[in-house]
Amino acid sequence: MKKILLSFVFILSVCFDAFAAPKYEADVSVDVTDKNVSDAKHKALSKAMRDALSEVVLEISTDKSVKEINKLNDNQLEHFITGVMVLMEKTSDVRYIADLRISIDEKILKAYMAENNMPIIIGEEQEIMLIPLFEDSNGNIDVWNDNIWRKALMSYKNMQKGNLNFSVIDKNLGNISMVKAESIYDMADGQYNELKNFNRVDGINVLKYSEKDLKIYIKSFPLKEERIIDISSENPADAVAQVLETFKDTKKAVAIEENNVTSVGKMEVIYNYSRLSAWATLKNLLNNNPQVQDINIVSMSTGKVHFNFKYSGAVERLQAALSASGYTLLKEGEHYVIN
Repeated sequence: MKKILLSFVFILSVCFDAFAAPKYEADVSVDVTDKNVSDAKHKALSKAMRDALSEVVLEISTDKSVKEINKLNDNQLEHFITGVMVLMEKTSDVRYIADLRISIDEKILKAYMAENNMPIIIGEEQEIMLIPLFEDSNGNIDVWNDNIWRKALMSYKNMQKGNLNFSVIDKNLGNISMVKAESIYDMADGQYNELKNFNRVDGINVLKYSEKDLKIYIKSFPLKEERIIDISSENPADAVAQVLETFKDTKKAVAIEENNVTSVGKMEVIYNYSRLSAWATLKNLLNNNPQVQDINIVSMSTGKVHFNFKYSGAVERLQAALSASGYTLLKEGEHYVIN
């Protein structure tokens, strides 16, 4: 893992070349008071670095991963940081206030997570359909009328969380025939699959807004996990924001599921090499990877080898492990290429 030798103060004054800019970054705000402005600034930058890294990790992994990352000390966390840009800065004799943009090295972060068995989910957007149920103070449940809960969801501007894109179920004849207010919250697997295929989505969440209980009941399908949120505002639009925040857990469940799969896939790979020893090095690396099984050479010519192997777990984890050793694994058509 590379060592970032620049001090925090020096980093603030450096404009990095475009080719070195990492893909991951986060905007954070800090407000720290200490015995003098120098100490306040140092503590603020340490906090900003930790907050930014936590935010990025939470977008691609789990709360548990964030906790593990935060066990590292400031010097260790500095390995992941490639730049700090000051968006706004105010100081006094004892106080430092700033808005900062922290840049994080994607390759180093993913490699570290792979090495430490932290689940990673990247690049696979998922379409999640929301079915809003509204329970009034008398216990009557409605799904299709333009009630306050459906209107709030339909009018919310940012229906996205991490890799999840949300949409409210369309009011068409097919959906109306399949979705009944009294039973949809406890729908069976067959009904879920029918709705999922009809609407071409990757998952469904039923959201019951209860004026009677002052709670929102959420059931995620197909796992049928249930969460309950206390309504903290009488404005349904505010409740939408509360609900979307909880969907970080839905993404996390997908991440864990992808990285813990027990099924084995098969990968066809082309590798171009300049020396035969380079192929021997790569083959040894793959043989020592716990995800890789049964390497088989299909054909071999001067400077090129076509081989395949069985693998378990997420491809992203395998990509990160290879990246940590200086290789890239990319899909091209029906096969993969290692460079």
